[in-house]
Amino acid sequence: MTTETMAQVSGLIGRDELMDNIRKELKKGKHVLLCGEIGIGKSVVMTQALSHLPGNKTIIDIQDHQTKGQFVELAKQLFYLNLVALADLDLPSIYADTAVSEIPWDKIKRRVNRNSIRDLASAVIPALKRGGGNLIIAVDDMSFLTPTQQAFWLTVLEHAQVIGCASEKKKGVQKLWWKMKHFDVPRLKACDMKQIVENYVDAKGILIESRNLFISHVVKTSAGVPAAAFDMLHDSSMERVVSKRHVREMSHSAGLKYASFSPFLLAGGACVVGLRYIAIGLGDTSLYIMAGMSAALFLALRFTLFKGNNAT
Repeated sequence: MTTETMAQVSGLIGRDELMDNIRKELKKGKHVLLCGEIGIGKSVVMTQALSHLPGNKTIIDIQDHQTKGQFVELAKQLFYLNLVALADLDLPSIYADTAVSEIPWDKIKRRVNRNSIRDLASAVIPALKRGGGNLIIAVDDMSFLTPTQQAFWLTVLEHAQVIGCASEKKKGVQKLWWKMKHFDVPRLKACDMKQIVENYVDAKGILIESRNLFISHVVKTSAGVPAAAFDMLHDSSMERVVSKRHVREMSHSAGLKYASFSPFLLAGGACVVGLRYIAIGLGDTSLYIMAGMSAALFLALRFTLFKGNNAT
């Protein structure tokens, strides 16, 4: 699902206070990190926040999720801003007399990809300096950074403002996180989800047998995750008429709650082991046999439960 599609569905419903706080930090020139689970709408919030910045800022939008790809994309956009030269990226001189805007990226991308992250950083960092502080780098996902790559991004932060999203903040890159102002993007309230669903239904003109039942089911099943609501709404829009049966069959993993059986398994295992020691101490053969059978049943139950969890 693209950010544009997600924005059309959820917009800024339920995010007004969060947006105001993010904009204040961006206007101060702070680096910002948006944190939250997958599908919660971090990218939408980031896009909307950037759309209200002063016009003198140049936004470099990085959609790639892998660090090498992010630096390649960064080099590409700086290249087309005339901040990176051909020689910086080890590109052939045959393009020396060609306007940058006329050089097709697909012709030179392979050559750029051959550069290591260190080489790309050597080209990117001086270019960011030449940007004069007017560049904002928007990174769609910073969840996969490694401690080795942290140093390059720390240098980037010294020369350009960065706003990024992360579904997971790895401990190995804490120095990078310390440089950024963190904002949690939480699940939406039920009333906000209801408005989102109603807006989508009205905009798409979806025919529904029981409108209230459908809306309440989507709100409950999505559990405040906009992407989950979109998935169900999009699927339902393909139906000629959304029947009650269709509504009952709708489900999404965002709304599922899983109970942890670990404490019960530990207690059960301890009881089985304790029973065997008691049987040995008392010399009770019958009790010992019963303890052995209990151990066998316990192991079978444990295997079944863990196999089921892995399957989900």
